[in-house]
Parts: sequence; C-alpha cells; structure tokens
Amino acid sequence: MKRGWTQERAAEACGIGYKLYQLYELGIKRNPGLVNLEKMAGGFGLGVHQLLAPNFPKVRFPKSVVKKSLPSKRARIVRG
Repeated sequence: MKRGWTQERAAEACGIGYKLYQLYELGIKRNPGLVNLEKMAGGFGLGVHQLLAPNFPKVRFPKSVVKKSLPSKRARIVRG
C-alpha cells in the first residue's frame, strides 16, 4: 500500500510496535495472528480480507444472475 508513511507512522496507525511492524513488512516474521491482522487492516482503513488479498478482483454479477441464485422469501431451510 502506497501512502508515503514511514514504518513508524504505519505501526502507530496500526497500533502495533514499530519493530514488530518492521519484521512483518520485511517478511522476517510471518503469520501475525488474527488480532494483529485486524489491527493492521484497521490502521490502513481496510478489512482483513482486503489486507490478505489486495489484488483480488471484484466480481460483479448481473442482477438477473443474482436474483436467480438467491433463495426466495418463501424458501424453507431444511436441516438434515
């Protein structure tokens, strides 16, 4: 993500320590865990899914396809 922030500023925005942020950015430390992922995503104004897959294409389906795939209001959920 290109914001022009220093690592110190990014770490501060994310609410994590500078050294920890630096280790994540350099790829030395991996698997930050859900709590730190949520902190980092929030610091950048993103959802965790956006942080993990920033280039994931947004798929837009035509309304006709969406309407056909959604259950009707009268549909019953059958649990087996």
